Amino acid sequence: MSQENVEVAKKFIEAYAAEAGIESALSVFPPDAVVYAFPEWVEKSEYRGHDGVRELTAVWTESFDDFVIEVEEVRDLGDRVVILGETTGRIKGTGVPIRQPVGAVFSNFRNGKIGEARFFMTKQQTLEAAGLGE
Repeated sequence: MSQENVEVAKKFIEAYAAEAGIESALSVFPPDAVVYAFPEWVEKSEYRGHDGVRELTAVWTESFDDFVIEVEEVRDLGDRVVILGETTGRIKGTGVPIRQPVGAVFSNFRNGKIGEARFFMTKQQTLEAAGLGE
């Protein structure tokens, strides 16, 4: 089952990157998915369902042009999958480049879908949330 979970997590990243948007990636989330934004997030912290995933993604990316998530590492933890990487892009309308570490812990996998996703702004936060403090 854990390799299947890794494939689902990779499918999310690939679908999101291929279409540069969330619509193509929604297929990996069930209708009752729960997604948690970065702990530092100033908006609400919890988003539910496909509409919640859309809302978080829109708020997260609306200030950027050429927003991309680049995956550097995928860790299989059995019932959870950790993704480590960074986001890149440009601040909308300015051309100013950005580069920000990003991490995610995907869990509550069922029927080939990610039931819960938690996002973080540092590798350390991500690994600690997964119980892997490094």
